[in-house]
Amino acid sequence: MVGQALENGKKFLMSTQKSILSAAFIISITYGLSAILSLFRSRLLASHFGISDDLTIFYTADKIPSLIYSLIVLGTISTVFIPVFTELLVKDKEDAWRTASSIVNLALVVFFLLGSIVAIFAPEIIQLLSVGRFTTSQNQLGAGLMRVMISAQFILVISSFVTSLLQSFKHFVLPALAPIFYNVGMILGIVLLTPFYGIYGPAYGVFIGALLHLLIQLPLLPKIKLKYAFIFDFKEKGAKEIFSLIPSRLLGSVLIQFSGILTNTLAILISNSAVVVYKFADQLQSFPVNLFGASMALAALPTLSTEAASKNKQEFKKTFLTSFHQMMYLVIPASVILLVLRVPVVRIVFGAREFPWDATLETAATLGLFSISIFAQSAVFLVTRAFYALKDMSTPVKVNALTVFLSFTLSLFFVKSMGLGVWSLAISYTVGSLLDLLLLMHILDKKVEHFARKDLFVPLAKISLATLLMGVFLYLPMKALDAFVFDTTRTLPLVALTLIVTLVGGSVYLLLTKLLKVEEIQLFYKLLAKFEIKRLKIDPILSGTQRNPL
Repeated sequence: MVGQALENGKKFLMSTQKSILSAAFIISITYGLSAILSLFRSRLLASHFGISDDLTIFYTADKIPSLIYSLIVLGTISTVFIPVFTELLVKDKEDAWRTASSIVNLALVVFFLLGSIVAIFAPEIIQLLSVGRFTTSQNQLGAGLMRVMISAQFILVISSFVTSLLQSFKHFVLPALAPIFYNVGMILGIVLLTPFYGIYGPAYGVFIGALLHLLIQLPLLPKIKLKYAFIFDFKEKGAKEIFSLIPSRLLGSVLIQFSGILTNTLAILISNSAVVVYKFADQLQSFPVNLFGASMALAALPTLSTEAASKNKQEFKKTFLTSFHQMMYLVIPASVILLVLRVPVVRIVFGAREFPWDATLETAATLGLFSISIFAQSAVFLVTRAFYALKDMSTPVKVNALTVFLSFTLSLFFVKSMGLGVWSLAISYTVGSLLDLLLLMHILDKKVEHFARKDLFVPLAKISLATLLMGVFLYLPMKALDAFVFDTTRTLPLVALTLIVTLVGGSVYLLLTKLLKVEEIQLFYKLLAKFEIKRLKIDPILSGTQRNPL
């Protein structure tokens, strides 16, 4: 029995996922576990450091290493590389592997050069990021943390290439487990090393996590018959195509990361503690965005790329709309749950002794304003990847450049002219996200010769109506239980209240979507029916439905 279970488990880990929803299901589960671990990690940081200057310096020191990582990974690997590599695999596998090797080698050389510059000039970079608000000793601390984290990012770049290769072959399980192991490494750093090394403990944890992120994926490389070579051959058609697409995507990554750096700097201008408050609120609102938005978009990209390459616009539109509505079915109610239960959630996740009540309220207010745009942030993941599948890298960049500029201008006005708190940064981010989605959807609609309006808006309207009514059944029980049943000044009653209210609201939502005949609920019932736990196998689940099998 045990031997058979282990064998089935191994087959599951090494299997491929043939449909978007089955792949997204796997990614969502692992993203969820990873996000929970990430929140637990932040809880540990709050327990050890509260809203201290050390934690502010830690988050500030991470900005440039994350920027360089994003330029390499988000600028080439996760978006540009997969569509081109997937198409090359069908036409010429030798060309595909030569192209992959050349791109990997070039990316590592570029990262090494940029990382070396960061390591040398780390003190000056920290001083610039803090707009001179940090003391000399704080600048030195930040520089040391930055050097540790830039070395960890080098390992993550290698691991991210491995992830993209595996996903191109529709292996999603082990790559999806990698972020879990990354968070485990960071948690180990906080728990085991912080007592000895202080704030350097979490930084060393980043390095441990990056190493685990890579190691967990290595067993799958023989399955895809990896053919790596130390070459720099950019004459192949695939390499040329990637280089033609990189500039736009690279600029897009720069805009996103630069926006994050500017927001961090504005938060420092408000107060050092505002950096921690903003970071914690952003982590909470990112939970449903990554759990449902990023996972569905990631799973859809290979299929959208294949359909775009075959010039099959009708199938492309069906795949996009199916993925979009499945995403909205989960994301919209999740955003309302966070909006209504923002204070209990912040208290449960970050309510350590060192995290004061004022910081809890400020984090909750920031989270509530973030939550308004969670559906837009999630949808932008999918819409942007639809453009990437069509090999249009410039349109998302142009739109993002506009929305980032408007968002930053609004943030600058709120902070410098009106003197508002950190929650105002969430307003700016929300406005930018909503505008981003509206503009991108409008342009994509024209590009694919228009989505059928009924197919696009009717399911969305039903989901929105059900969510609105669900919100009422979240708010009323929460107030009643808080006033008459539970003493929410204590942790266990607070957790009980949150779970009961969420269960009531979620049940109402499921009932209403069933009554409104929202098709997405049937698709997820089919998924649960075909998820055969005993055999640890996920089958394609959309055959037999009215929509296109993915």
